[in-house]
Amino acid sequence: MNVGKEGITLSLVIPCYNEAERVGLLYNGLELFAKDWKGIYEVVIVNDGSKDDTYTKLQQHSFYKANTDKITLVNQQNTGKGGALKNGVAHAKNSFVLTLDADMATQPTEILKWLALENNILDTNTVYIGSRENRQSIIHSETFKRKLAGNVFNVIVRTLTPLKVVDSQCGFKLYYKEVAHKLFGALQTNGWAHDVEILTRAHQEGIRIKEMPITWQAVEGSKIQLVRDSIAMFKEILKVNSIIKNNK
Repeated sequence: MNVGKEGITLSLVIPCYNEAERVGLLYNGLELFAKDWKGIYEVVIVNDGSKDDTYTKLQQHSFYKANTDKITLVNQQNTGKGGALKNGVAHAKNSFVLTLDADMATQPTEILKWLALENNILDTNTVYIGSRENRQSIIHSETFKRKLAGNVFNVIVRTLTPLKVVDSQCGFKLYYKEVAHKLFGALQTNGWAHDVEILTRAHQEGIRIKEMPITWQAVEGSKIQLVRDSIAMFKEILKVNSIIKNNK
């Protein structure tokens, strides 16, 4: 089923963990989006048990105070990014769910470019995913370490799963609400590989996965450690394979 622009309402779901220094970036991105998006929208921000004052800063920011009718703050014990997204998506009420990262590496206004590329029509049986490897993507300030870690992970994904996407890990993804609720409702992976489980489940359900161009800006504060994280990535992909196999 296709949905035209007049039927597209958005729920933005944003997980946060120890993002106190980036709360300003988050709200700046949302403010730009609010100015450009002419349709109905809501924002669900999930504080995933941050150990710093992320939640306090989220509550105290002027943009939040001016938009409490549109922004839902969810405070939970730490589960990992997958668990935070699962909880956030469960709160989403609008026709499409856009997940994105708190650092606004990809601005939510990118969704307007996606709609233009799709002639303002979205397919409900498609998961649209941002891809930093798309030829039309514009990438700023990506470090060698981050690029290498991403390449290693994506080789592991394409080797050990049926997925053939070249960038499964970009946080900027768009789902039809019913699809999002079904996929995230079944999610069991909270760590590195939650995206892989979600996309693998989509693949098994016959849901199309379409990689889309994005503008992406690397943001300071990367926690990547190449050797440690590559080992963790491999272990989590094996866990995903086991989860999917046991749930067939």
